[in-house]
Amino acid sequence: MEEILKTTEDKKVHLAFIFDPNKCIICNACVNACNSAYGGLNWRTLLVFGEDTKVGVSISCNHCENPLCMKACPANAIRRDELGIVYIDPKECIGCGYCTWACPYEEPKFTKEGIMSKCDFCRARLLNKQGLPLCVESCPTGALSFGWVKEKEYSAPYLAPYDITRPNLVVRQSKTEIKASPLKQRKEQNYWQLLLFTLFSEFALGSLFVPVKGVIPLILMLVGLVPSILHINRKDRFYRVIFNLKTSWLSREVFFASLSVLSLILYALTDTSVTLISSVTLVSLAVLSSIMLYLLKSVPSWYNLDTPISFVGTAFTTTFPIGYFLTHDPVYLVVGVVFSVAEMVVNKENKYRISLNSAYVVLAILSILFPLISLITVPVAVLSEFIQRKGFYEHILYYGLPK
Repeated sequence: MEEILKTTEDKKVHLAFIFDPNKCIICNACVNACNSAYGGLNWRTLLVFGEDTKVGVSISCNHCENPLCMKACPANAIRRDELGIVYIDPKECIGCGYCTWACPYEEPKFTKEGIMSKCDFCRARLLNKQGLPLCVESCPTGALSFGWVKEKEYSAPYLAPYDITRPNLVVRQSKTEIKASPLKQRKEQNYWQLLLFTLFSEFALGSLFVPVKGVIPLILMLVGLVPSILHINRKDRFYRVIFNLKTSWLSREVFFASLSVLSLILYALTDTSVTLISSVTLVSLAVLSSIMLYLLKSVPSWYNLDTPISFVGTAFTTTFPIGYFLTHDPVYLVVGVVFSVAEMVVNKENKYRISLNSAYVVLAILSILFPLISLITVPVAVLSEFIQRKGFYEHILYYGLPK
């Protein structure tokens, strides 16, 4: 225990779980020990592969060198101590679940209180010198061990790519080939608040470039922002959502969106160039934060060019036809068409996107001769963006624990 608790200045040395699948007898003792001590939250998972010859792989939190869960947490509730242990402070978690998006090992789990929990290396036991992590002590064969590691062996192509989070985990090469993929699909639960915020903040951004009453972008922003507060489980702690501006794009998104509301109120009341520029800047930063929030390496279906093109494209394809109708300035049509075509190029597989955006382009061209047609392009664009965004949340390809 004394050796375990000794901190080191060598940045290449880390506390880590060490697992040898060749010694695992698939007894589930590690999982049972963890669940018995911590309320059945399934912080540890025993993966079983193969049909004739079965192979077990025991996985929990890897206390990564690059803990994306900690960087993503807007409430600053996830910390890393001097031993390198990554842990959650339950008194500060708001239950937004963003850490679950960032983790490619599906480690953070919701508790019945609606907040997140995860393996912490049995931190209290270690600090109080009561023993090693319970999962390690329960393993009868030594398949699962624990200690300071310098040379990490990650012979696990069935787990997420190492470079995403650089996990402090040693997995020995299995003598039996393990055929499995860490890529999985899921549907985001309760995503409507997120869909509303992303779409309406983008509508608000586009409307700031169109000669409409200043109250319009304010209303659009509020329609998106207010429901998004309901997405967190611990609404009594909602104020903590901006406590991690240093690394969390969710914190930045809410921060800039909230400031933009104040700026939009001033713009609606004064209609000055200063308040307009301020509003454009803040809403743009909110939309940029939204884009960065979803560009997670742990979610390949989001981590691609379609995400920024779609988010920015929504702002202009849905509002600029109105600008053309009011001013007859062809620049509005050109910008809308450019983004509509770009959306088709980066998302060729979406047949609804291709059909609706093609119709949008045709209607935009016809609007040159018949300006009234430009108003028809607005619902076409809104429908295209809505269908795309709905699929964005319902068909998620992500890295997780293979079945």
